[in-house]
Amino acid sequence: MSDLLEVAKKAARAGGKVAMKYFGTDVEFETKEDKTFVSVADRESEEEIRKIVSAKFPKHEIKGEEGSETGKSNIVWHVDPIDGTSNFKNNIPLSAVSIGIEKDGEFIVGVVYHPHVDELYHAEKGKGAFLNGKPIKVNSFTPNEGIIVIDSSFRGDRVPRKYKAFGGILKRCSRYRMIGCASLQLCWLARGNFVSSLSDAIHSFDFAAGAVIVREAGGIVTDTLGNELSADSKAIVASNNKENHKMVVDVTKQFYKGYKGID
Repeated sequence: MSDLLEVAKKAARAGGKVAMKYFGTDVEFETKEDKTFVSVADRESEEEIRKIVSAKFPKHEIKGEEGSETGKSNIVWHVDPIDGTSNFKNNIPLSAVSIGIEKDGEFIVGVVYHPHVDELYHAEKGKGAFLNGKPIKVNSFTPNEGIIVIDSSFRGDRVPRKYKAFGGILKRCSRYRMIGCASLQLCWLARGNFVSSLSDAIHSFDFAAGAVIVREAGGIVTDTLGNELSADSKAIVASNNKENHKMVVDVTKQFYKGYKGID
């Protein structure tokens, strides 16, 4: 295990412990400019993660959803202290800590911790993907045999775009799910629950970790046009194999050309 992975796992568990202290309580949530929610649980979890990372790697850059940015480096930590805040807010036990590490523009380490059930997913480039230390891999289903998962954010211009994309994909599959947590969408695809995953209006801290985990589990992740991911990607598709991925991207690229993630 590399030092990067070891620290990411430690930080994810610590952040999850902080978050769970507040789960199911009367903590107050604020609405941010992008209409998403935030609370003291998010902020304290991110602060705990930042402290652990900075103690070991003081020169690394940290980009956290709640604003904890430190340093300028070729190694960047993309941190979401509570991915799935709407679920968390409504006492639905589907939220996670997501920590992805980027080096020289490439995502190389991913850790996602689901604290409600004590499940820790991790992957490091070239070393496979794991759930609580046991190897995981994508399934081999076709879209008609399996399930496609989509994110649950519906607002503004993304609504008609999503309906059109989903309609096109639905002609080729028969089952959809929405779980409300982008990082777990990717992890559950990696462990064999889903055939493909589609998310838009997202940020690097939502997918950096999950992208590494999917790839190391044998899957594929690109943006919705089929291009390589970057920290600036705003809509992504992940799939269990090339054939299914091409099917989804052939649909999404019709509706996401020029998409900037702002709607």
